[in-house]
Amino acid sequence: MADAAKRHGAHFRFKEEIVAILKSESRVLGVRLASGEELTADVVVNVAGPWSGALNKMAGVGSDFTVEIAPMRQEVHHVDAPPGMESGPVIGDLDVGVYMRSTPGGGFLVGGTEPECDDMQWIENPDQANMSRTQDLYDAQVTRAARRFPDLKVPPVAKGIAGVYDVSSDWTPIYDRSELDGFYLAIGTSGNQFKNAPGAGLIMAKLIDYVEGGGDHDTHPLVVTGSHTGLPIDLATFSRKRQRNEDSSGTVMG
Repeated sequence: MADAAKRHGAHFRFKEEIVAILKSESRVLGVRLASGEELTADVVVNVAGPWSGALNKMAGVGSDFTVEIAPMRQEVHHVDAPPGMESGPVIGDLDVGVYMRSTPGGGFLVGGTEPECDDMQWIENPDQANMSRTQDLYDAQVTRAARRFPDLKVPPVAKGIAGVYDVSSDWTPIYDRSELDGFYLAIGTSGNQFKNAPGAGLIMAKLIDYVEGGGDHDTHPLVVTGSHTGLPIDLATFSRKRQRNEDSSGTVMG
């Protein structure tokens, strides 16, 4: 995707920190980097993942949100797949509180679906999150998976990764404008939207064109037609002002 973006004129600035959002009273003007350099732009899109809340504060937006956004620490653990398990789709088991996916080479990934018995690891600063896997959570999640796959072995030494999710209160992303003209939102994407990135990019491009062209997305939400399915996508579903999505599983599964 990065190569495709470059072919269309995108430039990447790695290891740069945004310290301020440049704006007039009602319009975004660009960003200021820690180096002091200012990058001006007619449109700024917040795709900062677990840092999205901090960027919103810089922009002074969020007062009209009806859903909350917060960073959450998560772990995904790696064990050998049960005998006979072939690479396949993600399996979500909300009864035991895990999701599982086999991988090429005989691996098996196990993550949590936020069961009520587990404490949610909400954090203030993603930069200060513990990025090491923990034995207690490994034991809990992999043992739960073994309840569904009795042949799954639970090795004594934890393997896996830790990371930080960008989570909305109903586990549904926000793809929307904000109250600051020109400042757009692609946030609250939890751990499941990377796979939807091409579609999210299409949605955001059409949304920006619509609003910058004078469309009132808050009053008359844009409906986008899927490029391959031909089905309508009502962007009111992803509004910052939406009612809580009661159809959500309330987990990373969406």
